Amino acid sequence: MMGASASRCTAASRCAAALAILLAVPYSVAADEYRYSMNVRIRPLLVFWISRSGVGTAVVTRNDSPATARYTLLIGSDPDRVPRRINRWGYIEEEMRGREAHLLGLMTQSDETSLEEADAGVRTQAAGRHPFRVIQGTVDGDRAISRVATIAAPADYTFRQLESVLGLMRSDAAAGASRSLTLPPGTRPGFLAALADAMRTASATPIRYVYYGRLYELRQERVRDVANVQIDGVGLGAARAAEFVVTSLHDGEKTRFSMTYGTEGRFAGVPLAASYQPRWWMQVELTIANAGGSADLSAGVAR
Repeated sequence: MMGASASRCTAASRCAAALAILLAVPYSVAADEYRYSMNVRIRPLLVFWISRSGVGTAVVTRNDSPATARYTLLIGSDPDRVPRRINRWGYIEEEMRGREAHLLGLMTQSDETSLEEADAGVRTQAAGRHPFRVIQGTVDGDRAISRVATIAAPADYTFRQLESVLGLMRSDAAAGASRSLTLPPGTRPGFLAALADAMRTASATPIRYVYYGRLYELRQERVRDVANVQIDGVGLGAARAAEFVVTSLHDGEKTRFSMTYGTEGRFAGVPLAASYQPRWWMQVELTIANAGGSADLSAGVAR
């Protein structure tokens, strides 16, 4: 994974589990905020890839204490820079207080299975349809209740208009279908919480979590230690590179992504780079951008 790019290591899980995957990273607030640059590779034909760098961003925050924890992830493409002007982004927020937890997730709705369908989706949105899928969930002890809905935005909002989409979601909070589930002991209340635990333990034992009324397991494989990860010529210290597998306990579907994360010092438990292939024709790579004091890549995000 770190081969040609030991300096561009690899993270992320597949909309739903996958937004969870492009969204699959713990996020840190104010003082512990981490920002990532996004590279994308698109395969218009089966024989070659087209690469483009700096086509989007991710902002991850993590804020935890003995009594509470909060993780968020905002990740998205910049349609002015990405091939075919594809606008895909999402946001996940998980907050835990004792045995109670609250989850919020939203993402641009995208079910295309080919580059041609993605092009058609761009044209459809240009004609006035801008759907977002929204998930809200609560966990109280061993009970999880989730609600999912589709909302329509009046414009083609990008990740910079996060607050506008959250406002639309709040105005229609009771919409959508709900699911309720009794949780087995030890179930984490969300993907980000499970991923944070996985980075802390480095264990091959699966970590179970709940997402929209379904149970999943997160497992890391092929784990290897890296003495001093180099990203853009900057040494970030000891790290661990691993392949992650998310398995749906509902239907057995598996989602895979790769991630390198710090294990010591100020980057302990921090994703440093990640790689995910949400479609056969697209690969996404994230690399930490503010490790050495680089520019604010997500300036202008409305929050």
